[in-house]
Amino acid sequence: MEHIRCHQAFDRIAEDFADEADDFLGTSRKEPLFPIEIWNIYDRTVTNIPRSNKSIEGWHNTFARRVAIVHPSNTKLTEKIRREQSKFEVDIAQIPQGQEPKPKKLKYRKLDERIKRLVDDYSNVNL
Repeated sequence: MEHIRCHQAFDRIAEDFADEADDFLGTSRKEPLFPIEIWNIYDRTVTNIPRSNKSIEGWHNTFARRVAIVHPSNTKLTEKIRREQSKFEVDIAQIPQGQEPKPKKLKYRKLDERIKRLVDDYSNVNL
């Protein structure tokens, strides 16, 4: 849900809980350690922006395997970075020529579609 409505939704849920739940929820709400805008992914889902940084982690793991040295010298690391840059430049040059980027695996595409449908249908739900 939109970060603006998170507090309102929490209050509605807390009202419906039995008094025994106060031990878990408490009687007042503290401000979260991190602002809701930082961790709420509703807006990212609506605008089709990745919800996590897993693609970056994947690139980092791939790059680490390509370097294949735990503590490379500056020279070796610079050479690996230049090769990686060259690969990206080739990929970028292929996009205007109609080359499609590598698609996500089917299971992740289906998961993204399901999540997107849930978010799109959310506007029909009355909290």
